Amino acid sequence: WCARVDIVLDQNCALVFLTRHLQPTMTFRNTSLDLFSQFYIFQNFSMYFNFSLDAMYDRGANYESESHRPTIRALLVVAYSVIIIISLFGNVVVCHVVIKNKRMHSVTSLFIMNLAIADILITLLNTPFTLVRFVYSTWMFGKAMCHVSRFAQYCSVHVSVLTLVAIAIDRHQVVMHPMKQRMSRLQGIAWIGVIWVMGSCFSLPHAIYQKLLRFEFVVRMVCLPSFPHPSDLFWKYLDLATFVLLYVLPLAIISLSYLVVAKKVWFRNAVGDVTLAQSAAHRRRKKTTLKMLIAVVAVFAVCWFPLNCYIVLLSSKVIQANNALYFIFHWLAMSSTCYNPFIYCWLNHSFRAELRALPLIGRIAKGNAIQSKELNKTGEQGPYSQNILRLKVAHN
Repeated sequence: WCARVDIVLDQNCALVFLTRHLQPTMTFRNTSLDLFSQFYIFQNFSMYFNFSLDAMYDRGANYESESHRPTIRALLVVAYSVIIIISLFGNVVVCHVVIKNKRMHSVTSLFIMNLAIADILITLLNTPFTLVRFVYSTWMFGKAMCHVSRFAQYCSVHVSVLTLVAIAIDRHQVVMHPMKQRMSRLQGIAWIGVIWVMGSCFSLPHAIYQKLLRFEFVVRMVCLPSFPHPSDLFWKYLDLATFVLLYVLPLAIISLSYLVVAKKVWFRNAVGDVTLAQSAAHRRRKKTTLKMLIAVVAVFAVCWFPLNCYIVLLSSKVIQANNALYFIFHWLAMSSTCYNPFIYCWLNHSFRAELRALPLIGRIAKGNAIQSKELNKTGEQGPYSQNILRLKVAHN
């Protein structure tokens, strides 16, 4: 029974498999496999061996045919590759624009570059390893990367969230208290250092309690958490604290700050709006600002809410593991690294101007502008020529 991994296993067989084929030096910290350890290992097996928790506890499962697996693997490769390519390109361009242009060395631009660096970190040190783990159903990067990859994931997310909070607070101070002295670049750099220290401290528990387990029987290695006893409570409260610190509290601060800023920007009258053109231009700027603020909050909330809720409910044993849901939620969360460059660059006039100054992007933009003008000319000439023909026909 336990000699194969592509058949239905019952709970007793799975427990025998775990207790017999775990290397003694690779076991969990607690002396015996308690209920939580069994539950968590089953949950991870659902990723690595195409098991499901429902199948384990119900003693039955329906597995997809072999013909479907290449399709699923190809879908995962394409989906995560798109994230990696777009994220690296967009965030590297952001860093290049901020570093190259001295006039972009404002506090807000430094925070934006820090956000891009955090996104690059998770794109390089976590997303590719996660993709390989999903596709090949094993961890092949060694013990060190088992800890580093998990640390990079949580540290990057914490840094991104704290940076978003810093940007929201900075925008709130600038709009609500315009007469007060703004934060200097040196102070901004100091706050960025504090953000990285805080992100690292919050991420250490997830990185420390990682274990590389080797299953010689099926020639598989898995990298998964190994919490101290009582492991079920440790896992539950750690994920709950991460959910509050990583999602609920930052979202509340960001939403409140941007709500106050939006009200102030929308109802404030611009000094010197004496003409209709100036008033219209001011309204357009207000709408653009509101779009950017709404996009920031929406992307953060939408991308991370499903995965955070899934993890909290799973650690609380409210739900059981589901491969499809986990892949979808994880991909959605990782895709947040792609949207930030568009929000902070393409919706900001200063960044757009600097992007057009780049050689490659400038040539592309110029070519698109020329093509657009030619299409407009063609469109204008078309109806005019048709009208001339109609007049000639009517005259005849």
